[in-house]
Amino acid sequence: MNRFVLVIFLPGLVFFYCEYLIYFFVQSSCDWPKLPQSNQSLRALILADTHLLGPYRGHWFDKLRREWQMSMSWLAANTLHSPDVVFFLGDIFDEGKWANQKQYEDYVERFKQMFPANSPHHVLVGNHDVGFHYMMDGIKLNRFYRTFNLSSSDMLRLGGITFVTINSMAMEGDGCSICKEAEKRINSIAASLKDNEKPILLQHFPLFRKSDADCEGEDSAPDEEKHTEFRPKLDCLSRTSSIWLLKSLKPRVVFSGHTHHSCVYNHSSVTEYSVPSFSWRNRNNPSYFLVTISPEEHAVFMCFMPQESTVIRIYTISLLVLIVTILHLCFRRYRTRHIKML
Repeated sequence: MNRFVLVIFLPGLVFFYCEYLIYFFVQSSCDWPKLPQSNQSLRALILADTHLLGPYRGHWFDKLRREWQMSMSWLAANTLHSPDVVFFLGDIFDEGKWANQKQYEDYVERFKQMFPANSPHHVLVGNHDVGFHYMMDGIKLNRFYRTFNLSSSDMLRLGGITFVTINSMAMEGDGCSICKEAEKRINSIAASLKDNEKPILLQHFPLFRKSDADCEGEDSAPDEEKHTEFRPKLDCLSRTSSIWLLKSLKPRVVFSGHTHHSCVYNHSSVTEYSVPSFSWRNRNNPSYFLVTISPEEHAVFMCFMPQESTVIRIYTISLLVLIVTILHLCFRRYRTRHIKML
């Protein structure tokens, strides 16, 4: 019985823990932040850069492993936190910009299976979904808009809170038809905002900053990347577009993705939170934000998911223990038989 437990039961238990229980165990340490002066609030879960692999890049095992990690993290997050609303800050697909219609439909079906809508979902567009500005076209853009019921810029009022979402790739400022439409919608949204109504701005690209050197917060970029200069319109919005958005919308807080790293960056009039990637493919320690919001206040908590390196270490140690145990049992059996023969 002891041999059966060691050789059969324990490996199964390790597998069950690493592929299921660990997500609930790690994420159970997270909780919604409290607002000191509000009894009525909205709880928003914000994540970014899931990068579901498509038909061209990545090994099948890489795809299986990363998608299982995100599925289990999502299951744990929804079970433990029960958010009122969920925002995906773009790049939900890794190869959406290359996908034909059939591949795109398969992409959408996988996304819906991995992230079932237990609460309202609002999905923003990212450069991997439709391409950067120079690659983006009306066909790819409109199919994404139709799928997720959005436009180049939208205003949402949820629980007394105003949110504005934008298409970062349409902030090029070069006078293209897609950019003109986005600018027109933002001007319309700005005009419809009530006096002193400060929205929460959600976008894929961060606002303009020179680099991540001044970023604060856990899970920020590693030291070797922090001083790499951002390329405006590729790594962040241009300075001109950023100033225009801040002046037009006067947001009280900004949430963005794209960099795969966390950042708390203080602009002159507003704080911006960059949300790290949700996938092991981009980070060893992915995370998401739990944000509690009232009409006057907001509070942010970063929830870390299991680290891939931790899971690998558990499997490696368990395998070594299993090998040593099997060798020990085989040696004991051989020695017992040898003694009996004598």
